[in-house]
Amino acid sequence: MPDVHVAHTVPYPWPYDGCFAAEQTALVICGAQHQIIADSTGVDDVIERLLEVAAAVRAGGGRVLWVRHGTGARPARPNVSLPHRETPGWQLTLARDAADEIIDSAGWDGCFGSRLDHTLRLGGTRAIVLGGFASEITVDSTVRTLNDRGHECLVLTDGCAPFDPQLGARAHHSLTMSGGIFGALGTSSDLLDTLAADPSTSSTTRDRTEREEQDTLA
Repeated sequence: MPDVHVAHTVPYPWPYDGCFAAEQTALVICGAQHQIIADSTGVDDVIERLLEVAAAVRAGGGRVLWVRHGTGARPARPNVSLPHRETPGWQLTLARDAADEIIDSAGWDGCFGSRLDHTLRLGGTRAIVLGGFASEITVDSTVRTLNDRGHECLVLTDGCAPFDPQLGARAHHSLTMSGGIFGALGTSSDLLDTLAADPSTSSTTRDRTEREEQDTLA
């Protein structure tokens, strides 16, 4: 099998083993909730990019997972509070596909009190792409935990909307330390190019279209 990497990732060619395959890739979107999006910066461009990547991952046979971050116990803190699970701010606000999976987390870390790690392993995922909102908190803490649990992770720099742009940039920089100790950084455009070049993407899309046409005729 030839080496396939996403172009221009730092600090190393991602994925590290060169075995990128669309059908073994999962996109994890953190914090796409009303309250969190409202408090994040640069959300319009990030929403557009994440939805485009989500569509491409689905087309290639990969998975899209949405992490909801919330609490039912801790008191609210201005501008940095987690949504309470009984408020409208808890709900996801972006358009999703019926096949997408929703993961409920008990904190900013998408793995905390959740089934995220277990769900990824059950699905045979080999590569994880992350993006989202309040990214210097949600994405940063989630990718570190997933990396510690042995997952190969890529954070989309243009798929992250932080609370504070300076903190968001620092969070990205910290991932590249020690040769990528917490994962790698890349862009949505380079990932989309790689997905488009994956032969399995075109075949999966063709199979899905044929099934939809058969369902329509039936």
